[in-house]
Amino acid sequence: MSKPEYVEIVESIFQKTKHVKTSEFKYVGKRIVRWDAIAKVKGSPVFTADLFNLVKNPVFVYSVRSKYAHARIKKLDVSDAEKYPGVIKVFTARDIPGINDVGYVIPDQPLIAERKVRYIGDTLALIVAESLGNAWDAGELVSVEYEPLPVYLDPLEIVDFETLQEKPHELIHDERGTDILTRYRIRVGNVEKAFREADVVVENTYRTPGQDHAYLEPEASIAIPEPDGSVTLYVKTQCPFDVRRAVSNVLGLPFSMVRVIAPALGGGFGGAEDVGNEIAAKTALVALALKRPAILIHTKEESSIAHTRRHPMIAHYRHAASRDGRLLAVEARVVLDTGAYASLGPFVAWRATVHSTGPYRVENAKIDVVNVYTNKIPAGAFRGFGNPQVHFAIERQMDLLAEELGIDPVEFRLKNILRNGDRTVHGQLLDHGVGLEEAIKRAVELSNYYEKKKQYESMTGTVRRGIGIAVMYHGNSIGAEGADYSAVSIIINRDGSITFRSGTTDMGQGSLQSLLNIASEILGVPPSYFKVEMPDTASVPDSGPTVASRVTVMTGNATLVASYKLRQRLNTLASEMLKCSSPGEVVIDAPRVYCRDSPEKYITWRELVEQAFWKGIPLQEYGYFRAPFAEWHDETGTGQPYFTYTFGVIVSEVEVDLETGITRVVEATTVYDIGRVINRIGAELHAIGGYIQGMGYALTEETYYTSDGKLLTPSYSTYHVPTTLDTPRKINVDFVEAGFIRGPFGAKGLGEPSIVAIAPSIANAVAHALREKQAKYDVNRIPLTPDYLYSVIKKHGLLK
Repeated sequence: MSKPEYVEIVESIFQKTKHVKTSEFKYVGKRIVRWDAIAKVKGSPVFTADLFNLVKNPVFVYSVRSKYAHARIKKLDVSDAEKYPGVIKVFTARDIPGINDVGYVIPDQPLIAERKVRYIGDTLALIVAESLGNAWDAGELVSVEYEPLPVYLDPLEIVDFETLQEKPHELIHDERGTDILTRYRIRVGNVEKAFREADVVVENTYRTPGQDHAYLEPEASIAIPEPDGSVTLYVKTQCPFDVRRAVSNVLGLPFSMVRVIAPALGGGFGGAEDVGNEIAAKTALVALALKRPAILIHTKEESSIAHTRRHPMIAHYRHAASRDGRLLAVEARVVLDTGAYASLGPFVAWRATVHSTGPYRVENAKIDVVNVYTNKIPAGAFRGFGNPQVHFAIERQMDLLAEELGIDPVEFRLKNILRNGDRTVHGQLLDHGVGLEEAIKRAVELSNYYEKKKQYESMTGTVRRGIGIAVMYHGNSIGAEGADYSAVSIIINRDGSITFRSGTTDMGQGSLQSLLNIASEILGVPPSYFKVEMPDTASVPDSGPTVASRVTVMTGNATLVASYKLRQRLNTLASEMLKCSSPGEVVIDAPRVYCRDSPEKYITWRELVEQAFWKGIPLQEYGYFRAPFAEWHDETGTGQPYFTYTFGVIVSEVEVDLETGITRVVEATTVYDIGRVINRIGAELHAIGGYIQGMGYALTEETYYTSDGKLLTPSYSTYHVPTTLDTPRKINVDFVEAGFIRGPFGAKGLGEPSIVAIAPSIANAVAHALREKQAKYDVNRIPLTPDYLYSVIKKHGLLK
């Protein structure tokens, strides 16, 4: 079977450029100021809420939310609220014309609750008023009669941790007949035999917390009813085409009647993936019913309960190794807490399963992963998508194994990591593009690992330092979760300027700059020639969601394909105009275009474009790329789940005060194999930003609830994210470019991978600082808050 044309284009360009050094490129891998940087410094970008003042005669929408975490709704009375001054209408579930559901992966989440509530935050009614203040006030007048049900905040109340079987309990999702959302497994080799023959066995239980995305921009949506019965939405979202699908379902309208525009986006990290569906559906419902524009915006307190979090995890890991340091077997039970609704939970649990043995050669594995409903805020997509949780456990286990064997943690990893020619635990052959060994060696060199490790081990006193390493891998693209495709549209205008259209959103991560760098390199024009249009489902191609570290690879490939096709046409025309020996000898270095052997004779870029218009040569191109079909066998957990993997190494240095339990990160080193660096500034800032976010996950960020399910950490005075004062004094960043045959110029993704191994590297450094062997086993949960760490210090008598 022949390859699709788009695959042949991508692979041919990789083959032509795989040995090209960055210095030989004009735009790829260079330090180019991103397309929107100056505008953002000036405060020019327009975010969703900035549009409120432009909306004429709007109504305001406020969500009345449940005050019970688990209860049946016996009676709902909105009559008093409807009479409140300024209130136009109160919407309940019976006012929904289509399907009352905004579940992202499975239909388990009503837009407006009608039979029961499952967490403190479920929407019971929508108050629509002339002002937001009136809507808030009227919300207090909605009367609800509840039948309280048991509240479950711990997934181990739902499943037995030893057997992972469901316990008898009052079902949260009685309509499904179970509160186990998903089960996944890996069964490879003979685990029992490997453990019997092992020289060393290490096991421990690990816990990771829910984590808030802590993005700056609040959730906001504007819905404008159109004369033809359609609706136009401006909404904070990472995934405008997914919003269109959700709104269409709720309204009972075809996709063509729902237009979604994604303005500038002030942060997402996955948190803007699903909540946009809900807020857009609410405003669209109101706007079409009342024939007036509808506005919704969340306060920080409402946002804290209305958008999803990272999945908390409880896991028990057991590893076996031989005396010479070879990994023999892995056994694990992993329980994820998906909260009240599934959101992206099925896919998060699957990705956690895929990565549950780390980037190591593993011939024997028995892994069980279950995702469980509780009565907490729903958990969903968050940078890393299930991978940071399992890597925390894996990388702590690697350090404990190394200690039991008397082998340095770096050397132990080098004995076991995946290299070119190896197979993953799933049986996938890694035939090229595995730069993990080189990344480890470079990180060790940059961090001065061995010298500092020796120096820190000789320190005495109450303030000690430690150094720790962690490695990771992360599958690029959506994988076996579903169809993974992307598309762009590039239009060269008659004056030589270029319009770039894509459904890909930029939430601050700068991925669109990577696309411009790719297009610029192929076309031979600077990025300044491009005008990037914001995603609009009415005018841009569906590029798939901005998730899964897929933009640079997937949309980058689509960009490369479109640019290549345009360049071929331009080369042919320029060769005719300049009398070059062949189209391949044309050099476009805008504003000049010339033959390679006679640069003194040239035409301008605008002259070339004008001639194309005169000759009827189309200068609009649609670029498309689809990832190869992923393969996954549920019974064994084998196959080819992703078409490539990003690899990375983190070295963290910490200072631990034994008298207070306070940990400070003093220096960090990150080295990632991302195939080829496309956007160097963006890649470096990703590495730094991912580290700081991962540092919060490791040390300070924890979500607390009361016993009846109320969130105790709704603001940043109680939920502690790192500040500039907490950041390490130095973060070293470097990259390995091992190349990927089906990536643009060999590139792989970095968006999610940059957080995956941060927490375990910090935890390993903390354990190293503690010195005492048994104390290290208690560095088995994050965040390592001062009170928890002090309890470990005190328990093991480290203050003497």
